[in-house]
Amino acid sequence: MHVLLRKLYALHAISEEEAKALIAAISHTREIRRGDDIAEDGSEPKHSTVVLEGIACRYKQFHDGRRQILSFQYPGDITDLYSYVLKKLDHAVGALTNCRVAHIPHPAIQALCEKYPNLAYALWRDTLVDTSKLHASIASLGARSSKERLAHFLAEQHARMVAVGLIKTGESASFGITQSDLADATGLSLVHVNKTLKKLKDEGLVSWNRSRLAIMNWDGLKQAALFDETYLHFKHVSIE
Repeated sequence: MHVLLRKLYALHAISEEEAKALIAAISHTREIRRGDDIAEDGSEPKHSTVVLEGIACRYKQFHDGRRQILSFQYPGDITDLYSYVLKKLDHAVGALTNCRVAHIPHPAIQALCEKYPNLAYALWRDTLVDTSKLHASIASLGARSSKERLAHFLAEQHARMVAVGLIKTGESASFGITQSDLADATGLSLVHVNKTLKKLKDEGLVSWNRSRLAIMNWDGLKQAALFDETYLHFKHVSIE
């Protein structure tokens, strides 16, 4: 099954006809090198981008070089579906690892939404879940301790990957991002990320190296993170 369909099926039921029409609308597959932009801040793309392989992120770069990662994007995610409506991006989308992506032209999105209202609902739900994840990130930045914040971040990434079949619970995941990426996503310093990650490893909650992440104690990690996956709004998906 196409990874985009796995993502949408986890959120909402769509018909076989709708699924085939959506996949038929995908075009122009391309490779993006780690560190390169998929879409630039301020650009006006004529398509939305689906991640097929690799990890990307939405981010904001400040004039002094600081970067805030707004969200991580995995295979199955549409990185900028909202550009069909908003037209101009107010942040960038970049590749954190080597990525393979594909385009869905905006005219094709319009035609799909007009012909298949249920599919339009599924895409709308996907964008609203993105907002829900952003709310959770804001709550972490404002209320959670550094340990809770990092644990919550890792728990979310694990839950999202399990839900779309990228990994199974208990398996390690390819997670080729850096501690600097984690710092930019959680609002912690690089030193603080290193120390906090060591605590989580020492407590037997996670295993981490430069390329793989494994959740060693899912219940323990959820407790440490104050994590409740309800805000991810997955349908009929059990994260154990």
